[in-house]
Amino acid sequence: MEPFSLRARYLLAESLGVFGGSLAFTGLGLLLGLEGTTWTLALLAALPYFTLPLDLLASLLLDRLDRRTLLLAGVWLRAGILGLFALLPKEPLFLLPLAFLFQAVLALDLPAWHALLVRLAQGRLEREGGRLQAAQLLGDGLGDLLAPPLLLLAKPLPFALGGLLLAGEGLLLRDLPAYPPPRAAKGEGLTLRALLAGLAFLLEDRRLLPLTLYALALSFLSGLALALLPLLALAQETPPALYGLYPLGLSLGGFLGSLAAGRVGPCLGIWGGHGLRVLGLALLLLPFPFGPLGAFLVGGGGALSGVHLRAYRQRLAPEALLGRVQAGAVALLSLGSLLGTLLAGGLGTLGPRVPLLTALLGLLLLLPLALGPIGCGRLLALREGRSP
Repeated sequence: MEPFSLRARYLLAESLGVFGGSLAFTGLGLLLGLEGTTWTLALLAALPYFTLPLDLLASLLLDRLDRRTLLLAGVWLRAGILGLFALLPKEPLFLLPLAFLFQAVLALDLPAWHALLVRLAQGRLEREGGRLQAAQLLGDGLGDLLAPPLLLLAKPLPFALGGLLLAGEGLLLRDLPAYPPPRAAKGEGLTLRALLAGLAFLLEDRRLLPLTLYALALSFLSGLALALLPLLALAQETPPALYGLYPLGLSLGGFLGSLAAGRVGPCLGIWGGHGLRVLGLALLLLPFPFGPLGAFLVGGGGALSGVHLRAYRQRLAPEALLGRVQAGAVALLSLGSLLGTLLAGGLGTLGPRVPLLTALLGLLLLLPLALGPIGCGRLLALREGRSP
């Protein structure tokens, strides 16, 4: 990723694209909240889970076709979809199918970026992956902040501006180098086995399996801990007007944790991030104003460990499976988060603190892994390509 101008351009481009998508979907959520029904909001929240099978299909395309071409095609398609959002009547009958289509095309984005980073920054995956994640979080936060006032000014405005921002991303990325697929991937048939090959690799590779299961446990526990965050904050005597400090803390922590990931080794990245999560969840149990600080630490710890765990998947995956491994990880970890969220709904009937306490106990029970299958020596050996 040498020269600097290329790196700066792709970071700006992705931040603009995420900003545009965030403007549109935050605006859509508010629009449905003002004019829709509970079921339309529930469907909107569930869209990322409905499109998980499409993530796997998109990853198969990423391993068969030029990854740069697919990334750009996805950007321009999403820009066009947001243009339709701006032009069509603001009714759920039109908006929800378009939102599903947007999420389906978005399935190309993250796996394509993670695959491209292997080509562009092989020796600096943690640093460049952290910068990319920070750029995405910045764009997402700006969209969350600006979408409501734009929607109140004019309903088409967040969608039209979002489409223009995605078009800007497409223009900035036009000079990305090509990344054709390896011959081994081209020779595979279009079978269910090929579709699920990335998931199979994550669960069968002995080097990667402990890290995969650990990441899955973290996703499950994060969903369990944070699903009832609004109720928990109110139970801790947080003034309703200041609840926004909690999601702000998560976002700011994630942004800084992403930037810090490239400056620390894998042991400190993964287990330091784990420790920050534990401390953050403990602070969430304390009365306001400790809660927002806890959210900040949880966000920072999650980003710090997440960047390093993803870098191992990028390094250890065969090139012919690179897109499918990244998309398989997204699908697997999203499923873990969904299960944690559903369990939180059940445990929450016992009190809003119960899911968080259960998640905190789970994180503490994972600590012995630092002395065994995910110990520092093993992490360093895997990073350097040695047998652990």
